[in-house]
Parts: sequence; structure tokens; C-alpha cells
Amino acid sequence: MIFGLNLPNYGSLGNRESMIAIAESAEELGYSSLWTSDHILIPANRPEPFGNVLETFTTLSYLAARTETIRLGTGILVLPQRDPLLAAKQAATVQHLSAGRFTLGIGVGYIAEEYSFLRGDFDSRGQLADEYIQAIRALFESEHPEYHGRHINFSEALFSPGLHSPIPIVLGGGSKAALRRAANLGDGWYGLRLSPEAAGEAIGALNQIGHRRDFTMSLRVQTRVGGSVDADPATTLHGDTDVIVEQLRRYREVGIQQLVIEPLSSTLGDFREQIRAFAHEVAPRLAE
Repeated sequence: MIFGLNLPNYGSLGNRESMIAIAESAEELGYSSLWTSDHILIPANRPEPFGNVLETFTTLSYLAARTETIRLGTGILVLPQRDPLLAAKQAATVQHLSAGRFTLGIGVGYIAEEYSFLRGDFDSRGQLADEYIQAIRALFESEHPEYHGRHINFSEALFSPGLHSPIPIVLGGGSKAALRRAANLGDGWYGLRLSPEAAGEAIGALNQIGHRRDFTMSLRVQTRVGGSVDADPATTLHGDTDVIVEQLRRYREVGIQQLVIEPLSSTLGDFREQIRAFAHEVAPRLAE
């Protein structure tokens, strides 16, 4: 099992200084990847934690220049709210600027008001995602890209920057439709805050549907090394090292290959201490 880190590009840590410090610390500590959250315009009745969000592609492009080896990913980009051709261009640019370290994580979102603000079709977001992903793959994978769908049409088009290494596309969500989309269209699945049992059920469903070879099973979970938190103990890694390691073993046993931790912390100093404690005290124990 490898460990990634969910960047707090939102809330009180969604600022330049925190992004630099956390990204550089995570790379030094040996985390495999950094992932951003994605929202553009949140309704005022949903202020926390996404009332303040740094835009995902811009943040990752900036961090591509501040890091050297750690992978960068969108976790998860709400694709149906965006123009898919522009998203493909942005993804290819981050891939180029990061020297091939980018992963495109895609989901369909859940906030109807945000779709309305962005002139998106909330009720058709699943169908739009299916079409948009196929159009993006045509741009990523063909020297002469062409795609003809209900909403997206192009041919005899030039797409740049060219990809010298493929961009993995991982798809998020736990619904039956989301799992089918991941298995049929993705290079991997990116789950969110599931218990080991629920994660195992999702992986079983993905395997039953059938998916590409080298399909990656990833999961993002909230964490707190030491102490207790007001969160669901079935889906949150918290407490002393022994408790967290045992929970990690259960995730590994059901087939999770990459676990992306989301430290429960609101200050930069504490956040950095949390990722240090996980890297130095928890991760080595799992390898024993």
C-alpha cells in the first residue's frame, strides 16, 4: 500500500504559504501523491469547508514548479461543470509542466446549486461525464483526435501539448453508476471515506463488472494520529498507532492499493505534524 495526501486547498489552509509548505513537506516525507479538491462557486448556505477553495488546475500547476518527484492529482474534478476540451488542455499542460507526474481524477459532484451557477445540467451529469471522458481520451490517446457525440464534436483538430507519457484517469464515486463508469472508462477508482467493508464491496463490484489491467484501487480517508475526533470511527483513521495500523491492514486486505490521507487539522503547524507522524510512526508499522 502506498500513501498519498489530500491537499487542504480549501478552508483556513487554502492559501499560498500552506500549499508550498505542505507540498514540500509531503515530498520530503515520501508521500506518493498530492490531491486537490474541486469547487468553483459554492452556495452561501454551504460555507464549510469549501467557502474558500483554490482552483485545482492552477494550484497543481503552481506546485509542479515547487516539487520534483511527488505525483499531482485532481481528487476529484467535477467534470460535467467544466468544458471538457478546456479541462483536457489544462490536464495536458500540468502533465507537461510536471514532467509526467499528473493524474486526472474525475467525478460528477453533488451540489445542484453549483451546477445552476455554472449553467450545468445537474440531472444529466452522469451521461455528460460518460461522453466527456471519452472525448478527453480521444485527445489524450490519438495523434489525430476525433470524437463525435451528442454534446462534443471535433475532427481534424490539433491538440497540444503532446503527451510523452499517458495521463491516468481515475474515477470517483461509490454509487452503482459511478462504479460502472470507473470500470468501463477509467484506469482506476478513487473512493471517498468508506469503511473497509464498504470499500471491499465496491472493489468486488468493480472486479465483477470488469476493468482494465493495472487498474488502481485508491481511497481517501480522514485521519488524526493520536487523540480522538468527532467523526465516524468506521471511516476515519484516528487514535493511537496500533489502532490506525490495524485499520490500514483491513483496507489493504480488501484490495486498497493507495490510501490518500486527509488529516483533520486547521492550522499549518499541526497539519505538518500530522503528516510527519503518519509517515514516521504509522506507515513503517504497516510495512513490518
